Amino acid sequence: MTDHGKRVAAMLMTMGVICACGCGSNYRHGNVDSALTHIENFEYAEAEESLNNAEKQGEDERLLCRARGILYRTLGQYDLAIDEFLKSLAATDGIPNDMDYDTNFYLADAYIKLGRYPEAIEVYDAILDIRKKDKDAFYMRGIARLKNEDHDGAYSDFSKAMSLSQRDYDLRIMIYKALSEAGYEDEGKAILEACLSDGDQNMTNYEKGQISYYLGNNADAQSYLELARNERDSQKAPVVLLLGQTGERQGDYNYAVSVYKTFLAEDPNHPDIYNQLGLCQIRMGDYDGAVSSFEEGLALNDTAYYQALLLNEITAYEYAGNFTQAKALMEKYRKAYPDDKDAEREEIFLSTR
Repeated sequence: MTDHGKRVAAMLMTMGVICACGCGSNYRHGNVDSALTHIENFEYAEAEESLNNAEKQGEDERLLCRARGILYRTLGQYDLAIDEFLKSLAATDGIPNDMDYDTNFYLADAYIKLGRYPEAIEVYDAILDIRKKDKDAFYMRGIARLKNEDHDGAYSDFSKAMSLSQRDYDLRIMIYKALSEAGYEDEGKAILEACLSDGDQNMTNYEKGQISYYLGNNADAQSYLELARNERDSQKAPVVLLLGQTGERQGDYNYAVSVYKTFLAEDPNHPDIYNQLGLCQIRMGDYDGAVSSFEEGLALNDTAYYQALLLNEITAYEYAGNFTQAKALMEKYRKAYPDDKDAEREEIFLSTR
């Protein structure tokens, strides 16, 4: 293990030491909480100000450094983020909790973003030394190893992650996608095919539909998903999202639009479905309809989907030839997501329109 790996491991081991009450940590963190709220609302200058106030007022160093790391990570300043996450871990003086491990996952992700895969792997190694059955750590170490061109190590980690969660079909789909993107699609498909051939009696119609969809068996996927859509107690949104996409794959955009709109008329609180509806409408050449769909999704203020919805709305305006509005929204987008290099290039393109 390198010096860096030993340092991360030592920090994690320190987290396991129980200290007596009154260790001296200051757990006031009002400004840190405000900073995190500002980050969530894309108010980065305000977040920086809150963090500076937190430092002046002596708020908890572990939380302060972690929040600074999150801010820098959001801004794409991964080297600075890494420094702050390491400071946060070094400041830990109690029993490890979920937040401490979450910080390590942030740290490893920053290393991956910079292409520093061996260092990311060392972080996951350290996590797994303490949490020997952490499915997410095995999966993410597999991703880092795959990017580091260690196929066998990655496949071993993926296998361990799957063995720790026998019925986690979402995990298997993520592994399929990772292997496919790395050029090992046949291996990924074999994992999915095993899901169907294993004969799990508890496998739901939605799960069968998911697996069939990613295997490219669109007709089977549509059949299973239609059954799932009509089940009384199933979660309808993910079913509808995938069902519409089976129609899109087969070029039946009218069917897909009908599926999305029928669902949204009954339950409009789903930005992911507004986003997919808008994308479908773009493919149909209905740019005004797409803009409307993206705006309805954005109005729900769900941070998990806000970025995709805003970027896709810009695309819809571009296709419609409304470059003035596209430019205005791109300025808003770039302010909220300054680390998106693709958007930076798109902004340059728009400046010439």
